[in-house]
Amino acid sequence: MARTLQDQLLNMGLANKGQAKKAKDTKRKQTKLRKSGIKTEDPDTNVQSDIERQRQEKQERDRLLNQQREEDKARKAGLAEALQLIQQHSSAPPRDGSMAYNFVHNRVIKTLQLDRSLHNQLSRGQIAIVVLEPGYGLIADDIAARIEAHAPQRVIRIKPEDKPDEDDPYADYQIPDDLMW
Repeated sequence: MARTLQDQLLNMGLANKGQAKKAKDTKRKQTKLRKSGIKTEDPDTNVQSDIERQRQEKQERDRLLNQQREEDKARKAGLAEALQLIQQHSSAPPRDGSMAYNFVHNRVIKTLQLDRSLHNQLSRGQIAIVVLEPGYGLIADDIAARIEAHAPQRVIRIKPEDKPDEDDPYADYQIPDDLMW
């Protein structure tokens, strides 16, 4: 029973003659190249390198996916912290304010009725406007900066007015805050 493995596979029906011939030709070519001194690629080496490459690609995809998940988690935590700060530190503007304060939100001019002290604080940048669900509120500038780090769309900060130039001939004439055009 000195039959070759190829003969045994053919008899059992696990391989056909075309596959046997192809395997024999491939083996003959490799031995011929080996005898001539040309280095041949081992099919097992190709499979191993493909498996290694696929494993590295999967590790890279997994690493990027984990990084994206962590960034999403951090963003959600930042938004939750911003909402908590807004709920704890914001105050509604007074309903009976004597002065109108105009500001721009989403390219639309909005108006808050404020009393004189809040109007002055807002003009100087000591407090900021925060966007609440039903309207707007006021919040301290340092808290607004913390909220703005996580949710900049929820804070409207007013920049304090710049000091006039020394050479300005109208520096002595201040424009009143309540001047309506």
